[in-house]
Amino acid sequence: MADKKKPLIIAAIVVVVILVILIITPFFIDADRFRPDIESALSDKLGRKVQIGHLSVSLFSGSLEADQISIADDPAYNSGAFLTAKSLAVGIDVVPLIFSRNLRVHALEFKEPRIELLRTAAGAWNFSTLGGTTTAKQPPANDPPANATSGGLNSFTVDKLKISDGTIAFGRAGQPTRLAYQDVNISANNISQVAAFPFTFDAKTPSGGKLDLAGNVGPIGTGDAEKMPFDGQLKVNGVPSQDVENLLAVLGYALPQGSSLKGGTIKANLALHGPLDRMMTQGPVELSNVTLAGFSLASKLAGALGQTTSATGNDTLIKLASSNLRYAADGVRADSVNIVIPMIGGVTGAGTVSPNNDLNFRLLAKLDGSSPLAQLMKLPFFSQGGGLPFRIEGTASSPRVIPDIAGFGGLKGLTKTPLNQLNVPNQGQLGGIVGGLLKKKKPQSQPQ
Repeated sequence: MADKKKPLIIAAIVVVVILVILIITPFFIDADRFRPDIESALSDKLGRKVQIGHLSVSLFSGSLEADQISIADDPAYNSGAFLTAKSLAVGIDVVPLIFSRNLRVHALEFKEPRIELLRTAAGAWNFSTLGGTTTAKQPPANDPPANATSGGLNSFTVDKLKISDGTIAFGRAGQPTRLAYQDVNISANNISQVAAFPFTFDAKTPSGGKLDLAGNVGPIGTGDAEKMPFDGQLKVNGVPSQDVENLLAVLGYALPQGSSLKGGTIKANLALHGPLDRMMTQGPVELSNVTLAGFSLASKLAGALGQTTSATGNDTLIKLASSNLRYAADGVRADSVNIVIPMIGGVTGAGTVSPNNDLNFRLLAKLDGSSPLAQLMKLPFFSQGGGLPFRIEGTASSPRVIPDIAGFGGLKGLTKTPLNQLNVPNQGQLGGIVGGLLKKKKPQSQPQ
């Protein structure tokens, strides 16, 4: 019986010894001795100055814990920090640390970080220069590994990166940040300098929307973060319109002057394809019950047609809108536009917004019988043409709504005069043709 218990006793002793080592070793290891080496290695890899706080050893989790960390921003964008975090966990190999005091790092986890993402007017992001000054350092073949005798870093390869409960603030360089995404979680595994690796991201927008992104990024080591390839899928759910307005401003896209987005939500399912400096984003986007306050599309249409007395209000309520959007370095393209606007009816078409905010949209309004413009439906050339064609030109901050005369297919059936010979003052005003039909008739005076 005693012989049978002997292996169990030996195993128990081994476990106790290991536990004792794990418990007492931190008291004999000055973790702060590794701080300069970790700061130097991170600074070298990122091309930014890195500072970390007091280090302690947590052998049970296999990590060094820093009570704070700061990564400097590119001074061309910001004099402050690019990243600050409440704590940093540095994943280590425990056995080399215990028995030879050699520190081998393989993972990083930032807890409760705040990251500042800043964009210039030209479209460059501050993260683009991360790693830009990194150079590979190979010791001579006959030299021992760096810091081998001083207990420094023998190996620093980050194959796992994690960000937990973070905040990402977006803004323009030189201006206060406009919005901040909360509860940010990022993870990347099997980080490689020769192949793409998996990447996940999820966050809440400032007003409670949800973002989920999954894909493959890398390989790293190009020396320019903006050149790093990326392929992924972004799902946007229940994002309030005001969050989108702020993001558009960061990206350099404007709303009509004096207007704003209010109420409603936006959802999307977008495919992303890089590299990051030429990222193309494409997929369906849908808006529900969003109001463009301070800009009335119905009023602009009525005014362009000479109908200045219609009660069209000052806002545009978008009950439902959908489109297949494409966002890239050459601007935004909206295909298969389908919008329901109670003050007008249905609007369909397509168009583009250039990086300079120039607009080029060709749209068709199918006027609803109860809309302020409904009397246009009584005119044969509108009803035969299937609706009211119009263009939106100018700029995003100062759009121009122009009836599309060339699109009135039924107009030729109304007159024998060719379109190019019609006496129309200009293509931005159809008052000479239909203005008199649209204006309210004045009451006739009664004979005395």
